[in-house]
Amino acid sequence: MNARPAKRRARTQWTAFGILLAISVVLMATSGTTTASSVESGFNYAMQPPVTWLNQAADTIGSYLSALTQIDRLRTENDQLRQDNDTLREQLARMPAISQINTDWTQISEAQQSVSYRNTPARVTGRDLSGVRARTFMLDKGSHDGIEVDQVVVSAGGALVGRVASVDATVSQVLLLNDPSAVVVGEEVQSTAIGTIRGQVGGILLMEDVDASQKLDKGAVVVTAGESIPGTDARSPYPPGLLIGQIDSVSNDPNSVVKSCYIRPAADFVNINFVLVITGYQGGIPLGTPSPGGSQTPGASPGASPGASPSQSATHGQTGTQAPSSTPSATR
Repeated sequence: MNARPAKRRARTQWTAFGILLAISVVLMATSGTTTASSVESGFNYAMQPPVTWLNQAADTIGSYLSALTQIDRLRTENDQLRQDNDTLREQLARMPAISQINTDWTQISEAQQSVSYRNTPARVTGRDLSGVRARTFMLDKGSHDGIEVDQVVVSAGGALVGRVASVDATVSQVLLLNDPSAVVVGEEVQSTAIGTIRGQVGGILLMEDVDASQKLDKGAVVVTAGESIPGTDARSPYPPGLLIGQIDSVSNDPNSVVKSCYIRPAADFVNINFVLVITGYQGGIPLGTPSPGGSQTPGASPGASPGASPSQSATHGQTGTQAPSSTPSATR
């Protein structure tokens, strides 16, 4: 019963094969004729528009796909460029501060060679200029670096900054010159007028108790006198000749035997980044030093010999006790 359909399928296959073979033979026989060429040309002409359209469609689709790929790549690159731009903007914003720190370090390194006393450079790691508390600097050097209380601090330009108030192992605190509790004896360079300088609430300096006969001019330079505060017999920790500032205004009272003036500090307390701590100065006026007339300064012992060293004379002048420590209220 299954033999008949099988024969039918075989007959159909052979028939189709014979037809295709016949067509192939006919095509092979007519391929080189003019008629075949005309038919081929006509077929190609008829198929040209669809082929062109398909090519254009393929190109368009390819362009869209390429554009999508380019957009994704550009988006990635844009995100990276934005991040790089933000980084560069941050670096650019830090450049002035970095440049200032580099400049200050260069200046402080050069200033080390010009200071006459042994010194140590230190960086300002904190500052309190508000006036609510004592005006101070925090330095990144301490007792491990040879820093001691009462040592004098100057800027790269040699301007007086203040004096070490407290010391830890690796850090120290400086009481600034313009703090109301800071006191130093100053000298006007031209007239050699001497006065006591104290910091004021607004950060300016007031030079008081100047002899009324002495001349004080606006703009004149004031430096440290290297002397102890009048009325005390303690040494001054400040070397003479350190720049304090310039006279801003002078107060003259014709009925007074003394005069005063305001001084603009030379040190830039707001922007300074590095300072020098003078570690090699032992004090300005040692106690018990013989005067030119043969007498001795107050506090000297009669037993102190003229040839004694300053430290020995100071020791004898204190009758065996240690010389008084320099405190903000007693010696500048």
